[in-house]
Amino acid sequence: MAELTLIVLGDTPPAESPGVVPGAIHQARWMARNLYSMKMFMFAEQLEYDEETVVKLERLNLFLGLFYTPMWMSSTLAADAPANHLQFMKDMMKFKRTDPEIAQQCYKNLKTTSGT
Repeated sequence: MAELTLIVLGDTPPAESPGVVPGAIHQARWMARNLYSMKMFMFAEQLEYDEETVVKLERLNLFLGLFYTPMWMSSTLAADAPANHLQFMKDMMKFKRTDPEIAQQCYKNLKTTSGT
């Protein structure tokens, strides 16, 4: 997941990275969807998607690569959840300048799930 995220964001994974091919079993359903959307974006030209679809995939993958994937990878301890939640809210406030629609929806969902 981390290697694919780097590629989608325009970077190159470290040389020692194995580049594992995803199989039929995933740790979570969301991960399968994220991997699928990253692949769709990477191969959009070959798949001949229209411009609107490419823009939507780009927006989604920017969010996934910059925020969602790193937060998921850093959520190994339940005790860290409140700090991670707060940091994510701060990040969304900054991301509002880049993509207000996605940031607002994330902020709304965070308020709903946190009970505030």
